[in-house]
Amino acid sequence: MCNRLKKRGMPCDSLQGAIEWRKRNLDVTQTKSWRIDGNQRAKPVSIEILGGDRAFDSETARRALTHTVPDLWFNQVNRLDTALKEHGVTLSAEKLLEVQATLFLLYQIETDRYLKIEAVYQMPDIFMIRPEHENYGAMIKSLEQCLNRPAATG
Repeated sequence: MCNRLKKRGMPCDSLQGAIEWRKRNLDVTQTKSWRIDGNQRAKPVSIEILGGDRAFDSETARRALTHTVPDLWFNQVNRLDTALKEHGVTLSAEKLLEVQATLFLLYQIETDRYLKIEAVYQMPDIFMIRPEHENYGAMIKSLEQCLNRPAATG
């Protein structure tokens, strides 16, 4: 993908330059992290113990709780849908997004309480598209198709 984006003009001399170019030139609804059914090819994230009793310093914990966890848990609506289906709950795409946003807000409140600060959170891409956005209808349609798939049986 990097080679394709490089051909489209993405700078490769710095990570920050590439990130900024992607923000300006890629439609968020067409990026891997924004897939409604999740990023199925993503490698699992592992957290290594850094030795002894000091697993993380406070800055590492803050960053993980305000950026990494929201990206992993709130960007992929399919995780919430799967959990709800396992308990016999079915929601429309709009209601599922509303529930996901409410859970994110509660997560922020509890994390701030835990960290004893008012942190700045990275807003998951899924919450960036609003009903007035031109791609909202396509996103809802795609999400409805995903929601209407039968739950996987183990």
